Amino acid sequence: MAIGPTTHTPPDPRPPKLSSRSLRMRSWLILLVTAVAVPLVLFSAALLVWNANTQAGQTERQVRDRARQLAEDVDREVARLIAAAEVLATSESLAKDDFASFHQRAVEVRDRLGTNVVLRDLENRQLVNSRVPWGTALPVNSGFEADRLAVETRTSQVSGLIVGGVTRAPLLIVVTPVIRGGDVRFLLSLTISPERLQAIVSPDRIPAGWRAGVIDQDGTVIARSHLAGQFVGKRLPDTLWSGMREVRDGIHRAINLEDVAAFQAFSRSRTSGWVAATSVPQALMAEPARQTLLLFTGGGLVLFLIGIGAAVILGRRLTRPVAQLAEAAEALGAGRLPAADAGGVVEIDAAGGAIRDAAGLILRREAALAESEARYRAIVQTAVDAMVVFDEAGVIHSFNPAAERIFGHWEEEAAGQAVTMLIPKPYLAAFDSCLAACRQAGEWRTVGAGCELAGLRKDGSTFPIELALAGWRSGGRRLFTGLMRDITERKRGEDALRASKAEADRANIAKSKFLAAASHDLRQPVQAMMLFQAALEGRLDGHPASPLLESMGEAMGGLRMLLDSLLDVSRLDAGLIVPQPTDMAVGPHLERLGAEYHLQAAAKGLRLRIVHSEATVRSDPALLERILRNFVENALRYTERGGVLIGCRRQGGRLRIEVVDTGIGIEAGKHEEIFEEFFQLGNPERDRGKGLGLGLAVVRRVARLLGHDIAIRSVPGRGSAFCVEVPMAVSRMPVSGRPDPHAPAGTPPGLILIIDDEPLIRMGLQAMLEGWGYRVLTAGSVEDAVRHVESGEWPNAILADYRLRGGETGLDAIRAVYERLDAPVPATVITGDTAPERLIEVREGGHALLHKPIAAHELRNAVAEMLEAAD
Repeated sequence: MAIGPTTHTPPDPRPPKLSSRSLRMRSWLILLVTAVAVPLVLFSAALLVWNANTQAGQTERQVRDRARQLAEDVDREVARLIAAAEVLATSESLAKDDFASFHQRAVEVRDRLGTNVVLRDLENRQLVNSRVPWGTALPVNSGFEADRLAVETRTSQVSGLIVGGVTRAPLLIVVTPVIRGGDVRFLLSLTISPERLQAIVSPDRIPAGWRAGVIDQDGTVIARSHLAGQFVGKRLPDTLWSGMREVRDGIHRAINLEDVAAFQAFSRSRTSGWVAATSVPQALMAEPARQTLLLFTGGGLVLFLIGIGAAVILGRRLTRPVAQLAEAAEALGAGRLPAADAGGVVEIDAAGGAIRDAAGLILRREAALAESEARYRAIVQTAVDAMVVFDEAGVIHSFNPAAERIFGHWEEEAAGQAVTMLIPKPYLAAFDSCLAACRQAGEWRTVGAGCELAGLRKDGSTFPIELALAGWRSGGRRLFTGLMRDITERKRGEDALRASKAEADRANIAKSKFLAAASHDLRQPVQAMMLFQAALEGRLDGHPASPLLESMGEAMGGLRMLLDSLLDVSRLDAGLIVPQPTDMAVGPHLERLGAEYHLQAAAKGLRLRIVHSEATVRSDPALLERILRNFVENALRYTERGGVLIGCRRQGGRLRIEVVDTGIGIEAGKHEEIFEEFFQLGNPERDRGKGLGLGLAVVRRVARLLGHDIAIRSVPGRGSAFCVEVPMAVSRMPVSGRPDPHAPAGTPPGLILIIDDEPLIRMGLQAMLEGWGYRVLTAGSVEDAVRHVESGEWPNAILADYRLRGGETGLDAIRAVYERLDAPVPATVITGDTAPERLIEVREGGHALLHKPIAAHELRNAVAEMLEAAD
């Protein structure tokens, strides 16, 4: 069979026409895009509405919680003043009608609490006002409704906003009845500071755009976070007040004072009856949802149109190679070769190759992501600290096993709940502050050490936590990771340390009280012996027993030195010594020290050299000289050969005064210990000739009081240098001496009243004073002292022991004598008690103070000064 030649049909150069199959493909693509996009848009819109409602509900809870928190803060402020008023109402001075002493207590309360204390009788006459000095004429007030309620109920009452009778300023007061013998005798009122109420509702304590305020029982605004000057003192409209008047707390929508529709919550204070209210504008609550809805609607429409356009373009791009592939298949089915430039199969192969390459890349990235996720999950699952992930709305997304263990919630229970379920209400404000800082800075922020933050377990128990927050973004959303560490054990350790410190402080106080009591008990017999020794020494001058009396005086002088050193430490610790700095020339003081200690140095075979100085410094002359005396005495005590040098050198704006010796020296490790009480070097046998170990302890306290620096340089075996740095004076002061405090005083005639419950002390004082030419009256109690005055014997001066029998004190005796004389008499209190509180009490009474045992010249000078003051 013959085979004929094969015929070849040339390809059609025209582009193929789109078949109905290609048109249907493009239509299906558009329908597919529409079918996917529309449900997604509807679901997202529903989710957006649900999220907006959730945010609104959370905002409502926050407004209610903030109102209750403000009410609790107001409660604490008012309760603090009520407690202070009730303590004052039961004070001893008020029970004795001692209004002058009560005025002092009122001034202390005023300064401590920032209030004003007023005591009135039932006719509203002011008896005490802490804002004016004692003795100033006081006005008569008009009564308040709180006064009537306080008298009727016999309990403390809190007023509404009233206008002050003197300043005409708006006031809030706490009124407490003072009950005596079952009847209300006085009314005690304390003002409530408007500034503290304003601080409670400060804009810094509430979110931006919110408003807060406090309203009294009558509906008058007494504090407001915004526009306080415009609204404080004004009554709320009935539309607002009617919903708050009878209800303890609640929440409602209303028009606020700024004529803005707002969502308002309020809570009533249990102590004062005032109402704390917070409000947030409704527009502020709806604005985020409205903006998000507009953005979503516009963005969704644009994306939908883009998707339709992409479907059309993609359909056009796909239909051409599909048509070419169909024509090639038809050509092959018809026995024709496909056109060489059809390209349909080549494009499909290229697309397949690209898809295969993309699939490989996707698989590799998925493997990397899976590895990263596994590593992250391993860290999260094995972490010992709780890790909680929540979104911008505070909704929890993840909860690691440590969080389940610490808080007691399973992850399924916590997911979808508000993160505030893990924080107790009192700490929500601190949590909000940390979250705000994280939002603003976008970096790790840690709280816990700087503020008190706690966690809330499922069973309702709380525990201290340390919180760290980090903000990050995922899929266009901002999320937060909270790392919460349980610091219960650390807090327990801190509490144990505080308890140990408190125990040490109590031991130190007990030591001070023991020293004070021991000093007082020792001073009584020593004082009697010194008085009798001084009286005998004057009367037995030239008698064969005189040397024995002198030796007795030296022994008692050593004991007095110990007690005086203890007294110096107590007075410095009590803060009774107040420095009086002045511009002083250093030279005369150094010369006087050289002259005073020259003989003592010569007796030990030592050289004492003074380097003269023309410098002028700023300091208290007596206290600075006390430091230098202790330095010189210490140097002479521990130097056996060589000498002591006292000199100065300038260092910038300060003068360095040094006492240098060639003594035994001090090891470097002992430089701090020598300034402690009763510490001595090289004196294990406690030889009194080497001092008591209190001199440098006094130096440290005095230098600290003056603000001067002290320093020491020392080489063991070669000597030491003790230094004090004093600021230079601005101008040079003329050189002048200082009167000798031990110079004998004159003995002007006068009648001295001695009050002491110890017969031996009375006899000793009487013998000494009569030996100086004074007339003397003695009394063993307050009753004896008053009996002398009532018999017509009016003393010119009083010497009174502090402790008397029957719980009476010398201060009681002095006051009783003043009342009988109707005039003050110069008085000096004698005591052996070195307790700081005792020293403060005597000083506040305005009397002079002598400490047992008293030397003869000290007593003589004190009596002479009192008689001069009486003239």
